[in-house]
Amino acid sequence: MLSACASPVATTAPTAPTSQGVAPTTPPSSAAASHPGPAESTNPVVVGFAFAAEDIVAYYQSQGYACSTRQPSTKAAGFFLRTCQKIDDAGRTLIVGVVTDPAGGLANGFASVQGRDSETFLAPVDALDPLAGFLGAMLGEDQGSALLQWLAGHLGDAYSETTIGGIRVATYTASTDDHSRLYVEVANQAYIDAPGVQAP
Repeated sequence: MLSACASPVATTAPTAPTSQGVAPTTPPSSAAASHPGPAESTNPVVVGFAFAAEDIVAYYQSQGYACSTRQPSTKAAGFFLRTCQKIDDAGRTLIVGVVTDPAGGLANGFASVQGRDSETFLAPVDALDPLAGFLGAMLGEDQGSALLQWLAGHLGDAYSETTIGGIRVATYTASTDDHSRLYVEVANQAYIDAPGVQAP
């Protein structure tokens, strides 16, 4: 799997509009449309990550997430991780992680939705909105929108992956037997090739 598999290592989400700003994941009719992301980019086409790591963290902080300080990744040597977390109105735990390379560039990110204590099985529809929003935060509106149908069709799979713009995207469950927590993760090749990262 990508780096984080059952224990997410990193992921990012946009913050306030900046030089790398781009809109969120999906079109207005999509599940993620209710989660505005960074401002539109001046670049007509974005390939790969759309935002800087600090912008993603700042965005999630503005959405009520509590974010950790930067610390060394336990999954990729020389990389650094920040995580952000909040409890949503339904009582589910939302987590995003953002991983940067040694130069500070965004390299990997993950998001997860953990069901309430009573939810031993988290229905994919209950996790689609925040996870689709995360893809928009990481990849920008166009790439995020292009992945919405794929995510909706595979969310809840034990493990599925695809690629877009040189970025590997995966969705998976906490384990083959545990469907109470659903993940989406994005990673560039430098992160995938980093020492300590598990190959899919």
